[in-house]
Formats: sequence, C-alpha cells, structure tokens
Amino acid sequence: MSCLSLNLDPYSQSLVAIFLLVMPAGFYIMGLYEDRKGAWLVGAGLLVHAASIIERWGYTGLIPLSEKRDNISLMAFSIAALYLYLRLRKKDDVRDLSLYALPMASAMVFIALGHRTMDSVTPFMETPWFYLHVLFYFASYAFFAVAAASALQYIASGRAAHEGLAYRLASTAWILLTASLLFGSTWFYLAYGTYWLWTSRELWITITWLFYGLYLHSRMMAGLRGRPAAALCIIGFALALFTYFGVGTVIKAPPTQF
Repeated sequence: MSCLSLNLDPYSQSLVAIFLLVMPAGFYIMGLYEDRKGAWLVGAGLLVHAASIIERWGYTGLIPLSEKRDNISLMAFSIAALYLYLRLRKKDDVRDLSLYALPMASAMVFIALGHRTMDSVTPFMETPWFYLHVLFYFASYAFFAVAAASALQYIASGRAAHEGLAYRLASTAWILLTASLLFGSTWFYLAYGTYWLWTSRELWITITWLFYGLYLHSRMMAGLRGRPAAALCIIGFALALFTYFGVGTVIKAPPTQF
C-alpha cells in the first residue's frame, strides 16, 4: 500500500485522506463567486478531489467504487464536474445553478466523510461488470442532481431555459441509470446466479427508474410543462436520494454491493 508514493503510517494516511476531501468541499463553496474566479475555484476543487480519489486507489490498490465513502465522494465529484462543464459551455444559463449544485456537492463530501472505510472488496465485486454498474449509477445521480438544481432555479427565476436544461439532464441521467441496471443485472447473475432479487433496495431503484420515466413522458404533455414538470424533476431526485440513503436506514435492507 502507498499514499501517492509516500510511506505513511495509518494515522497519517487517514489525516491525508480527510484533508484531501475537506479541501474540495471548501473550494466548491467558494465557487459561488459570480465572476470567473468562481469557475477557477471549482476547477481547483476538482483537481484536489481527483487527487483524493487517486490517493484512495493508490492506498488500497483497488478501484475506489466499492464503499459508501468512495461512492458518495464520486457522486460529489461528478456533480461539481458536470456543473463546471455546463458553466463553461453555457455561461448565461448555468451560472445561477451554483446556488444549488455547489452546496450539494460540498454536502456530499461531508456525508462521505461520515462513513468509515474497510479498504477491501469481496471476490464477487472483482469484475468489470460491477465497476461499470457503480460508475454509471453514480454518474446518473450527478445528472439527476444538476437537473434538480436547474429545476429549482427555474421555479425561482421562471426562465424556460432552466426547465429545458433540467429535462435534458434528467433524460441523460435516465439513460445512464438504465445502463447501470443492465450492468448490475449482468454482474448479479454472474455472482449469484440470478438477475434480480427484489430486495428493498432493488425495489426502490425500480421505483426511481419508473418515476423518472413517467416524468420524461409526462413532460411532453402541454399541461404538465413548466412548473409541474420542474416539481416532478425535484421529487424524482428526492426519491433517488431516498433510494440510496434511506433504504438500509429508514427501511431496513440486507447488505448489498454499495
């Protein structure tokens, strides 16, 4: 094991890991600056955040996608990265999203820090199908998060561009989630001999998938465009968060892959 090629004792290693996660959270909050400085600060946060992911990979020798701390950290990184990408592409429409997207990314970092690491995986997880499943799953959450931020901004400002952006982001997120479920089912079959068990978590993932499918279709109806569609987009993200954080705590579920 190593820490960015440094030979550190476990206590020092833990401090470095925490430091490399706390710093990005601060940069993301400072990214609320309205001028170009805000974009530079978010970029700096992403660089440090990437260093924390690389540090975890180097320390464990495993792709950091198997534990809650790593997964939630990846979610935060993906939210910030997607926000910065959109801001650089569409400055006028996206700049206001910082009020929602960046605090969300920062909060996810601190939630990640609240979870302990085990630095190990079961043999069933050592397959590309598992890593593809988790990677696409949390990429979809990043798109759902920024879509919800855009929907919130639409409700606050009334700018149609924000509601349209929320719909496009949610569409991409739904495709990513669908791919994640396909990869996950393949992995689950290879590991356990069945594609689906209908546990509490799998049931709520299915509910989330169906709800967003309903939102994407209902938004095509003239009577549901605008604020009703934006509200559905926000509710969908709340449902997605409950699926990941609520199942296993509010609703007890057997241990699963993440």
